[in-house]
Amino acid sequence: MLLLHTRTVPLQHTVCPDCLPLIKTVDYDLRFRESISCPYINHYRINSDTMLLATNKHRSLIISRNNGLQATPLSTRKLMRQYNRQQLIDFSQMRHIYHNFGHLRKLPQINGEYQFLPLSGTAHQNASWLALHYVKYYEQAGDHLRITFLNETNCELLYKGRQLEAEIHQCAAIGRILRTSLGICATNFGYTIELQSCFNSSIIHSYDYCCCQLCSMVPDNSQQLIRLLDDLEVHKSNYIYQAAIQEYKEYPIHEFSWYLQGVPGFIRKLRDL
Repeated sequence: MLLLHTRTVPLQHTVCPDCLPLIKTVDYDLRFRESISCPYINHYRINSDTMLLATNKHRSLIISRNNGLQATPLSTRKLMRQYNRQQLIDFSQMRHIYHNFGHLRKLPQINGEYQFLPLSGTAHQNASWLALHYVKYYEQAGDHLRITFLNETNCELLYKGRQLEAEIHQCAAIGRILRTSLGICATNFGYTIELQSCFNSSIIHSYDYCCCQLCSMVPDNSQQLIRLLDDLEVHKSNYIYQAAIQEYKEYPIHEFSWYLQGVPGFIRKLRDL
């Protein structure tokens, strides 16, 4: 997982600095100098000038402009929890979104000030997701993937996934939806904002003017946004309901009638079962 701040991360920023030590995990393998020591801290609060790499479920690497490279035993979820509460709009709960769009991998998230770009898939397999906004183009031959970044540096890695172009397209479409939704919300609250990208040449923006069925779901006004959110909420509710009746087969379906009164109460009831 990679935490980027769009306004403060420069175009020529190195995605993986040379000072990173050797760290091998089940999700990805970072090979760098072993001789460099990495300070280990038990407590850390992330901010908008922080880049965050999750090395495993219970440990993270933090690249800070002020403190450099540090490691912490805290997970990204714990590190992001307090910071996320301070944001204007919270898009952290993405399950209902990517299920609704038929995309079963993790997707870029825009949480107010920062973008959250995961490097691993939801199925816990080895994955090659990189920060797409830094990617200029890629070439794939068999299991080998060669990536060229915006600063013309290259990266080669093994990639065993399929339909990489389709997945990037889906991420780009949902990114457009989140960006336009943020603009619509700001306008309705009386703010005038202008969203500018520092990564105009990245592969993620090659779909900015796409008019396919998926990209046509990008809302143009508040009415379309409300309709989209309503559809997502219905899908989310149905998804939770179907998961519950499959998980708790010993309970008759009529026992879930209180589900219709609201998803929050439904979730609380599930925890009591």
